[in-house]
Amino acid sequence: MVLALRLGKRQERHLATVCRRSHMNKSDAAKDLLERGYLSYQLDDFKSGRTSLGKLAQNLQVPLAEALGLVARFNAHPEMPKDLLAEGWETARQLTGA
Repeated sequence: MVLALRLGKRQERHLATVCRRSHMNKSDAAKDLLERGYLSYQLDDFKSGRTSLGKLAQNLQVPLAEALGLVARFNAHPEMPKDLLAEGWETARQLTGA
């Protein structure tokens, strides 16, 4: 697919910075930024609870374990109410007999 788009001065500077630092041409740098942006978009959806871990893995086309690793790497854990965390902690304590 070929995509033509107009970049503003700011986006041009960002792209030039990525090209220079990564030693990539503009096309490869734009593809890299798009992939990183998509990853960020998907992790944000997971963190906010709009998508599940399974759906995250499916959308990123990676195994579930790799999706979980990305969640940990980018600290994209879902926000949970404190009472739910306390309840989970109590359940885990009872199961382990601690």
